[in-house]
Amino acid sequence: MKVLKYGFIFIGTLFLILVAIGIFKRDFDSKASVTIEAPVQQVFAVYNNPLLLNHWLAEFHSLENVSGSLNEVGSEWTMNYKSAEGNLIKMQHTLTSYVANQQVGYDYANEWLTGQTMVTFEAVDDKTTNVTMVQQYSGKGIVQNAILFLIQGSIEEVNQDNLEKLKKLIEGTSPDELNGEVDY
Repeated sequence: MKVLKYGFIFIGTLFLILVAIGIFKRDFDSKASVTIEAPVQQVFAVYNNPLLLNHWLAEFHSLENVSGSLNEVGSEWTMNYKSAEGNLIKMQHTLTSYVANQQVGYDYANEWLTGQTMVTFEAVDDKTTNVTMVQQYSGKGIVQNAILFLIQGSIEEVNQDNLEKLKKLIEGTSPDELNGEVDY
């Protein structure tokens, strides 16, 4: 009986801690960066090519235009992802910043989180580019914030892995091969 009592106390305490985290920890940040051995124009073009997203963006499934044109600030898009379990996850994106060969910024939201991403492209020299992704995000409720707190390390890991895949795609393929038909 004591084991059961202490088990309930432990679970209750853990639950209260998660609720407290969900109440007080509302904003999360993530930063990832990579150096790619390619000119900034090539890196930027590959990053912005919707036909290549499935080659480097984890769980990417499809992209749907809601309004506006590609690379038009204010344009809205639905990014569809497929989870490991096969569930479709929709994320609404609004392009907030676009400067060719320099930066892409967007707001995103779905039923349980909102956030902003800024990706910058910096030419180190004519053959090397630094890409940096900074995200700020928040859950839409206590439970969502508690979950984000628990998985924030995984989010950073996925972002870094995505940039590493982008690097591999660009460095492993010549520019004339990057037409949306690359197989990996």
